[in-house]
Amino acid sequence: MLQRVVDDVLVSKHPAGTIETELAARLAAASTDPIRRTYVPPLSSTPIAAPDGRLVTLAPAAEPLADDEPPPWREVGALLARLHACPVTDDLPEHGGRAQFTAAVAEADALHPGGSTDILRELGLHLLQSWPSPVRPSVVHGTFDLGRLGRLAGTEAWLLTGPHTLGVGDAAWDLAGPAALFGAGLLDGASWFAFVSGYRAAGGRTPGEGQEWPGLDHPARCALLMATVAELRRCPAYPEKPELTPTAGALLAACVKANGRRW
Repeated sequence: MLQRVVDDVLVSKHPAGTIETELAARLAAASTDPIRRTYVPPLSSTPIAAPDGRLVTLAPAAEPLADDEPPPWREVGALLARLHACPVTDDLPEHGGRAQFTAAVAEADALHPGGSTDILRELGLHLLQSWPSPVRPSVVHGTFDLGRLGRLAGTEAWLLTGPHTLGVGDAAWDLAGPAALFGAGLLDGASWFAFVSGYRAAGGRTPGEGQEWPGLDHPARCALLMATVAELRRCPAYPEKPELTPTAGALLAACVKANGRRW
């Protein structure tokens, strides 16, 4: 997806093949209470067709989390819990996380074979073949990470951005990114537990102290693979033979452990 800020408006040009009716349903949901209270609301719920046929959407330009700003993990957990508490409507499609994951698996499959990235092919195929049905369908963001946070001008409250993947699925999908980083040793325990406690305090469903979280297992491994592919793109000599950065190495090592391991 291509994005550019023009004055105070974020213009997003969506990939070819984006289904207009699904995108419109996601935008309409993000523009309507109660979901609207958790999102930077779109300026219109009707996508615009660009001359090349790709769909364009408009939203207020929000202030992102700065690189040197401590992530508000507890507030993020509470924000996601409020989203997950919103009623599921019949017109809302499946969240966009599965499509993003499928694309990441295809990208990993195209990497040079015979190296350390081979684990991604095996893990990706296993996760696609074992895709679970949500136990309790919820309204979810679908592609949440800290880059999907924003504040409107003159406000302090954090809101979600990126309604193009908003949809129905397992609430654990939105918790999976932080869980994957925690499991890979790239997110400290204090931050992870602040995130979970904020989610729980705002009404989010979590297991009891010391209990396993089986519903988080599959989504977290999906998030781990996607984070690994994203980090590999930043590596020198990508995609032929990526020269691994320390972060990419840590993520690949976590993928090896996650392949067949419960989270």
